[in-house]
Amino acid sequence: MHIEQAIAVATADTARLERYVDRRAGFLDALDWSAMTPIAIYEAAMLDDLLETDMAEAVSYVLHLESLAAEGITQITGVLRFAPFPRPWHREWKDLAN
Repeated sequence: MHIEQAIAVATADTARLERYVDRRAGFLDALDWSAMTPIAIYEAAMLDDLLETDMAEAVSYVLHLESLAAEGITQITGVLRFAPFPRPWHREWKDLAN
């Protein structure tokens, strides 16, 4: 894969995560937290932590790819993808593990 293509993919993933976090913040502000189950509240808090980590790693990865390009590297084997789903409590996560 060409490094510029990898940078574009990683930058798009970072932007998608950022949009998701922004929309999620507005949604969470509108929730009636007292009506939620303890497990739902826990999962919401866990997702906040995971998303924060994903955002930091995505930004760091884009910077890493840009530094590789600045060093003259033009081809890489693949690119890491960053997406808000699935998470460990989603059924799709269990399917990935099998």
